Amino acid sequence: MTIARLWVFLAIGLPVLAALIANLSAVDLAYHLRAGGIVLDTGRIPTTDTFTFTAAGSPWLNQQWGAQVILAAVYRIGGWVGLAILRAVLVGLIFGLLFEACRRQGLDLRRAAWLTISAFVVTAVALALRPQLLGMVLLSMTLLVVVVRRAHPRLLWAVPLIVTVWANVHGSFFLGPVVVGLAWLADVHDRVPRPHRTLLVAIAAAAAALVNPFGAAVWGYAAGLSTNAFVTSRIAEWQPTTLRTVPGLLFFGSVAAAAALIARRGRAVPWPTLLWLALFAAIGAYAIRGVAWWPLGAAVAVAGLLASVGAEADGAARAPRP
Repeated sequence: MTIARLWVFLAIGLPVLAALIANLSAVDLAYHLRAGGIVLDTGRIPTTDTFTFTAAGSPWLNQQWGAQVILAAVYRIGGWVGLAILRAVLVGLIFGLLFEACRRQGLDLRRAAWLTISAFVVTAVALALRPQLLGMVLLSMTLLVVVVRRAHPRLLWAVPLIVTVWANVHGSFFLGPVVVGLAWLADVHDRVPRPHRTLLVAIAAAAAALVNPFGAAVWGYAAGLSTNAFVTSRIAEWQPTTLRTVPGLLFFGSVAAAAALIARRGRAVPWPTLLWLALFAAIGAYAIRGVAWWPLGAAVAVAGLLASVGAEADGAARAPRP
């Protein structure tokens, strides 16, 4: 095995291996399998809660119905083994796409691999098999498309298609338009030709989220779930991230590492990059569940900073000496 292949294996193979070794958690998974089975058997999405005895019969906006169908179909075909393999495949996609995005930012294989592995360590707590894992795959796809948008501008139009799927599998779909909107700000800052094309894609991605059985109500679902006082006060994963837990320590440690990189960079960091990092850090700090998104978004931004530092160092080394 060459050194290059070794780094690729470490970046992608280690997360996949960890996903295969770890036990499947039944938290959330069991009811998603049951709900997906109902859709497969009846052809209808459940609209009332029949699972919670304290809220039986209450209206249910089942925004994650698409993920439930996927999970239930895999379970019927392959059982628990099939679900374990599905999780490993999804984890491999997340970090394979992230690794490629870091490389496309200008990093060599070794540094891209280390950055991807670091992101895996921080986000490992969020890699249970649930609809969120599909959302993480779709975020990684979006990040890669955004990274290569200037070399392949037409590819950016894949984001509305990604968001169309995303809006039917997990409530994190709002990150698609947000990421493209941040990319537009970077294009304006860097004065690239036709920067407003990126803004148009962001608007199209926001509109694409309306292609679902519930229409605009999914936006209310995404906003309401994270701001519902009952949810945020009683469900542990929706409470603020703290230093009293291992995931919290890893999250705040990684935020501190990103801040240290910025401080030692020796030159000003473009404000769109700072805004990008601040937004993903705020999502991670708001709730422990938000830790899933910070490592993916931060890795892409940090890769850009590291690549620019390396390019400056190479330029200085090649400059003629007086």
